[in-house]
Amino acid sequence: MTAATNALGRELQLVHAAQWLYAINAEPFVPGAGDPYARLVRGFEIGEKGTDGTDDAGGTLASIVERGPVWRSRLDTWVVTGPAALRELSAGAEPAVSAAVPQAEAWLPDPARQRTTELARDLARRGGTRAVGKRAGSLRERAGQAAARLGPGPVDLVADFAEPLTAAGYAAILDVPEERRAAFAADLAAAAPAVDALLCPQTLDTTRRLAAGVRGLRELFAGHAHAEADLVLAVAGARAAADLLGDALRRALDRPREWALLRSDPAHAARLVEEVLHHRPPWRACPLVALSPAEVAGTRIEAGDTVTAVTTTTAVPAGTAGATEPAGATEPGGASGPGETAGASGFPTPLPVAACAALLPAARALAGHALVALAARFPLLRPDGEPVRVRRAPLTRRLVRLPARLGEEETR
Repeated sequence: MTAATNALGRELQLVHAAQWLYAINAEPFVPGAGDPYARLVRGFEIGEKGTDGTDDAGGTLASIVERGPVWRSRLDTWVVTGPAALRELSAGAEPAVSAAVPQAEAWLPDPARQRTTELARDLARRGGTRAVGKRAGSLRERAGQAAARLGPGPVDLVADFAEPLTAAGYAAILDVPEERRAAFAADLAAAAPAVDALLCPQTLDTTRRLAAGVRGLRELFAGHAHAEADLVLAVAGARAAADLLGDALRRALDRPREWALLRSDPAHAARLVEEVLHHRPPWRACPLVALSPAEVAGTRIEAGDTVTAVTTTTAVPAGTAGATEPAGATEPGGASGPGETAGASGFPTPLPVAACAALLPAARALAGHALVALAARFPLLRPDGEPVRVRRAPLTRRLVRLPARLGEEETR
């Protein structure tokens, strides 16, 4: 183990220790049981609480909201929540996504780079609605193949279906050569914690695997015309797609009527996906840096300040800031760019920056095709155990196990 790796490990431990310290200990002059933002980002509140949209950290989110739309965490970041405050933040501060904890291998573009229309256009060209539409046949075929590999009986819908299908689908979207697809899938799996690692330190072993996965993906895309955008879509887009599909299947497991509707009306898949996005946007919290000073809910945020945008299930109306794309971020030929769809159904925007919505078209399409293919093959879908969500995943709340039983109609 190198000195640099040792130093990184110490930094990660110190950040996580601070999150736990402030989460547990009451703040001076503020009654309560500690900093709710620190409680959220340490990533240990992962309990399941039903299927009615209730968040698995609902008490913590409620405590965050109670502090007001803008307040300063003891972790030295502004916490911004609520549709109005998020709109002000997006419109005034020019926020860019920025890691809040040390990274072993960076995969995000530099904050200044994120404000350029060139990056937005590249993301749209590679993962926007029009680009994904051209791949519809390929995504449909891969979803059918993934469903065909499953047989009646017990299955883990995450490990056996959602994750391998996501790797296959994004290999098609990002033009990964056939001979590199196995390595691509392995690198995606290694990089799975990358989004959560922006806010919550991972263990050192996980961090090292994550870094190796990101390096592998970067090497794969080296020399591509849109290499920067491809890396973002592979790391963050594939994660959003797998999580969206997992949460949609989680919802269908608890609502047998949903499965019957999917079999009788394949168009219901899109409605189910939108419902899941409404209740569980891909990123629950997003670490940002303000590139410009702004007044948000009466609070002055200076350029260079760190900010975390925390989304709840309160809808953001379509057409508001954060739900539409910036000028010039359209796809070639005038097609809709990445931001146009972010608030189209009224669900919270996953990030108050233009690049966030570039993750959604492919994630939506892949999840929709997957639901249709699986429902067409298996008349019955039942729970077969408790779902498992990984710890240290405060942004994605990612499922790592979803036990189910697939089967035919019973005749007795």
